[in-house]
Amino acid sequence: MMSASVERSLKHNFDRQEAWNRTHAYSYELEMNNRYHDDQARRMHAEWHAGRPVVVDPQHVDYASLPPYDGSVSHPTPPLHHSQWIDPRQQEGASQQGGSSSGAFAFGKWSDMMSSIFGPPQPCYY
Repeated sequence: MMSASVERSLKHNFDRQEAWNRTHAYSYELEMNNRYHDDQARRMHAEWHAGRPVVVDPQHVDYASLPPYDGSVSHPTPPLHHSQWIDPRQQEGASQQGGSSSGAFAFGKWSDMMSSIFGPPQPCYY
């Protein structure tokens, strides 16, 4: 039989451990959520750079229906590098039209205005 003080200290230690576990469980969930959002932002950024349409929540992949993995990896050929500030589809449209492009930001009109002020773009001097 245990004395009351031993029981009290055991209960106190158990409660303290439970509070500690609850605190860490919450911070672990926060970490998982933050990692999910980081991965999602990274994936959307990579898709935008690759010129693919950006989907916030992609469709679920049924991995059981996929063919078995045979070990071969075929990496896609990366597209020609483009500026990260210009939408790649808009850039293609501007090169096909030859003049100003009609996009969300009308970047072609803006660059036409800048070249009318500062002249044609010059090569970098640094």
